[in-house]
Amino acid sequence: MRTKVGRRAVSAVVPRAALGAVLGVLLGGVTACGDDVADDASARDAPSGSYAPAATPYEGSLAGSGGGRYGVAGDVVDCATVAAGFDHGPGPLAEAATADSVGAAVETAYSEGLQLDAPRVDLALARAEDDRRLLTFEVGGRVLMALVVRDGLASEGAGGPGWYVQSWARCDYAEFPADVAEGMGVLVWAGADGTPVPTSRVYSHPGPEHCGWQSMTFLAVDDGRRTGASYVREPIPELEPHVAVPYRARTALPADAVDTGWERAGDHLWLSADRDVAYVGAGDRVEAWPRFETGCE
Repeated sequence: MRTKVGRRAVSAVVPRAALGAVLGVLLGGVTACGDDVADDASARDAPSGSYAPAATPYEGSLAGSGGGRYGVAGDVVDCATVAAGFDHGPGPLAEAATADSVGAAVETAYSEGLQLDAPRVDLALARAEDDRRLLTFEVGGRVLMALVVRDGLASEGAGGPGWYVQSWARCDYAEFPADVAEGMGVLVWAGADGTPVPTSRVYSHPGPEHCGWQSMTFLAVDDGRRTGASYVREPIPELEPHVAVPYRARTALPADAVDTGWERAGDHLWLSADRDVAYVGAGDRVEAWPRFETGCE
């Protein structure tokens, strides 16, 4: 059983399926909900906001449920790995909150945290229908993030009829430009050929400030043998009882260390045979980061 230390936050130990979303950036806010559906079914001709036309327009319909778990937005993105998304479905909105315009709906979704676990990027208008807008973020001809914003029915608790993000999807942060990923606190690693490694396999990130852990760097790893392990660089004294072994700022690389083949900013990553230590560095400056089994809440 994991021990919880300090203030509340996301656990440092993450399951394999969630490695790429752990940073999953909880932007805070309150989710509104209700049971009674307002009976004003008319769609208002609200403006789409100041969104420039997308470089690649979308020709498909924005109505319907799409072909996967993330609705139409999931069909629009062009990802090696679709890492996160959500679809409210075709019915009236019962959870979250509506807004008076497309832009306000996007801001509302960001403010609701888990409703939109995605970076703030320059979105463009890829398609407009009477009651729906498709906003996309595109890099090099690939759509890395998509939002379908709908003007539709909603419960009284959600604010009544209005605009809301019906579905959204994004690629793994490893597919975004480095500055976007780092802006979300996600430090992406790469293979020996320089190809970014999906965050479902490995990523590092600074500790959460609200726990006073920002001086530490955490490393989340899934090597295919564990359900997910987290390592920490320079643990503060408060956390030393909760690491597998002591942190070492300089040590020799054991002969049986397992080479992951992953690199970041000139540092290479190895794992100890028992997976209790991550060795990070190059040449004679290898650090030993201990496995960390607790979390801040």
